[in-house]
Amino acid sequence: MSEFVDIAVIGATGAVGEAILEQLGNVEFAIGQIFPVASADSTGETTMIARRPANITDLADFDFSTVRLALFAVPAEVAAEYVPQAVDAGCLAIDCSSAFRADSSVPLVIAASLQGEDFASLGGQSIIATPGSLAAELALLLKPVNAEVEITNVSVVACMSASNAGKAGVSELASQSAGLLGGKSAEAEVFTQQSAFNLIPEVGAMGDDGYTTIEANTATELQRLLEADAMAVDVSCVQVPVFYGNSMSVTIETRYPFGVDELTQVLNNIDGVSLFAGAEQSGQPTPVTDLQNSDKTCVGRIRESRSRQNALNLWITSDNVRKSAAKNAIAITQLLLESYL
Repeated sequence: MSEFVDIAVIGATGAVGEAILEQLGNVEFAIGQIFPVASADSTGETTMIARRPANITDLADFDFSTVRLALFAVPAEVAAEYVPQAVDAGCLAIDCSSAFRADSSVPLVIAASLQGEDFASLGGQSIIATPGSLAAELALLLKPVNAEVEITNVSVVACMSASNAGKAGVSELASQSAGLLGGKSAEAEVFTQQSAFNLIPEVGAMGDDGYTTIEANTATELQRLLEADAMAVDVSCVQVPVFYGNSMSVTIETRYPFGVDELTQVLNNIDGVSLFAGAEQSGQPTPVTDLQNSDKTCVGRIRESRSRQNALNLWITSDNVRKSAAKNAIAITQLLLESYL
């Protein structure tokens, strides 16, 4: 391991890229120079890293051979083009997009869940993919449950915030909300329909089977992360008028009886989980009240299903930008720097 490793953050002006830079500026492990990189539209701009200004470099002109590690926080089509270029230049790439998640030769990693052989498998890799925010949070919670008692079925209704569409999504929700309150009509460009004061039951491109790409990908990623191809996963996504933080109503079915107390005990032993539990069932977690500047995954409403046998219902909410994407990428970076670079 080198004492100092130079790092590039690709997509530095986007929502996830900015969150990565913010967290890199506060890490306690040793890193070298950080290069913020973005599209030509951001050339000449500056960003803040550890309270110091840094110039943005044009992605098209960036020399990947000058760094040993590149974190990609860009759309999948951009990652598909530039990640191979980074690898060819001798750079290790951590990709936060969906570009390589379905590639079985590329590790799909949640740093908080790595153990033993999983951790050792990172050595020698040139590309590491991070899962989508929904699959990441589900796997963090359900992997230890699945190890305790086999999960046979997972059913999810996900409430997707505007920040899943990046800064443009947040901006559109804000402008529509202000405009509608001022008596103006809402114009939709980022989302398929008006997002302010509305629910849109279509997030991502619709497939022939009626499921969107995000729904299908989340199911596949969760099966892969839990190494449970036989586990049935059903995901429905709804665009909701919330700026940051995804929330999920989840039902899990297990092979054998597994009660509220058992699930609560497992969840209490997971780092980074804030459990809202108890007979009073009051003050349940919401993305607005509980996720501000938080790296926690909040869980509440744990209860037995009234309609299914060996089934439990729960509510999950977490910051899809700060926690699910940026923090995971930073944690993977730390593991690589401390053990392999």
